[in-house]
Amino acid sequence: MTVQIGIVLGIFLLFIALILSGKTKIHVAAMMIPIALEITGVLEFKEAWGGMLNNSIVMMAGMFVVGAAVGKTSIVSRLSKTLIKGESSDFRIMLGIAVPIILLSCVINATAIMTIMIPMITGICAEQKRPLSKFMFASACLAQLWAGFIPIGGNAGGYLAQNTIVENLGGVGTFTYFTNMIVKIPAILFVTPVVIWLTVKMAPDLGNVPAMAQTGGKDKTEAGKGGRGAVLTPSQEKLTALIFTATILGIIVCACLKLNTWYASSLGALALVITGIVSDREAIRAMGNPVIFITIGTMPLSTALKSTGADVLLADTFNSMTGDMSPLMTMVCMYIVCFVLTQFVTNSAVNNAFKTLAALICVQNGYDARALMLTCQEASSNCYLTPMAAPAMTMGYEAGGYKMKDYLKMGILLCLIRFVTFLVYVPVVFPLK
Repeated sequence: MTVQIGIVLGIFLLFIALILSGKTKIHVAAMMIPIALEITGVLEFKEAWGGMLNNSIVMMAGMFVVGAAVGKTSIVSRLSKTLIKGESSDFRIMLGIAVPIILLSCVINATAIMTIMIPMITGICAEQKRPLSKFMFASACLAQLWAGFIPIGGNAGGYLAQNTIVENLGGVGTFTYFTNMIVKIPAILFVTPVVIWLTVKMAPDLGNVPAMAQTGGKDKTEAGKGGRGAVLTPSQEKLTALIFTATILGIIVCACLKLNTWYASSLGALALVITGIVSDREAIRAMGNPVIFITIGTMPLSTALKSTGADVLLADTFNSMTGDMSPLMTMVCMYIVCFVLTQFVTNSAVNNAFKTLAALICVQNGYDARALMLTCQEASSNCYLTPMAAPAMTMGYEAGGYKMKDYLKMGILLCLIRFVTFLVYVPVVFPLK
């Protein structure tokens, strides 16, 4: 083992330790990587900070601005009120809550979804005289399940970042614009109806029915209209919808024609700022999303692993531990490790810690990198057992007034369904070799 390999492995292990400990924010730990790699001389400045000029970063930044604009509209609030009228059953109420969650999942992450939805759900429960405990867990699960499924939000450029990791390790990036969507289809189809119907039935009635006073005498979903900025006028809302639609169509066309997808996202963001729908400060705040810093920070790690030969060492170690396991069992073992860790450490931390390791194992063994990288992604997304598994689940836990046993009882079936769908679907559609 050379000194440089030791340095890279040390940085890699320190990154994992920091994010798994929960004492350091993931994006902060990630940004330490290029700093450490440059200071130690493992990478030159351009290699360490090349992620800032990556296509995926530019696309993400643009789409986060577009998402911020959509979050300022009253579209989701109006849709929810249209579906929930008069005295409704728990199923009808949950259906009305699910629609805005699914729409919001197209443009923002699960944590942001719950930030918007909790006051909305509180207002709905106050009007319907139903306990919060009946709907908060299911809402958090839907937010986690649907976030990023339709690739038109801030994470639409995620496939470019995944390809960059593989290519930096010497492999061929095979992720496409729709790969991350394809892998989640079975989970969406099978888990969604269970959450909307059965999970709500299983949810405990803790008697925590909010009073109208808690919503200030009126529905606080008005907060969803203006987001963090001023309320949009009807004409601005229509223009936002038009720009958003044009941006999404532009991204899809660019992806199909194999053009840079950041063209459409950047133009969409620029149009929103020029028209005053999003202020310059709101745009800058949106582009400061932690996801961007995580991507910038972790990209040079794969370059360093490849250039120093650390990738070969790690792959050989993994191969010696897995022995003569079949490709399916290799994927299952990776899934179980990530799934267990996710229940105690936030899911994004586990995914970011293991996806580079998964990529280098595949590149060194001639496997399809999508197989293990998607295994890590799916396992870390199976985060329904504990409130520590994801920020959105924590928010649902606190807002719903649950106890740990409530989460375990409601979450175990969802976790089993998601694991079985992975086992049957992913190794077939994305085989390891």
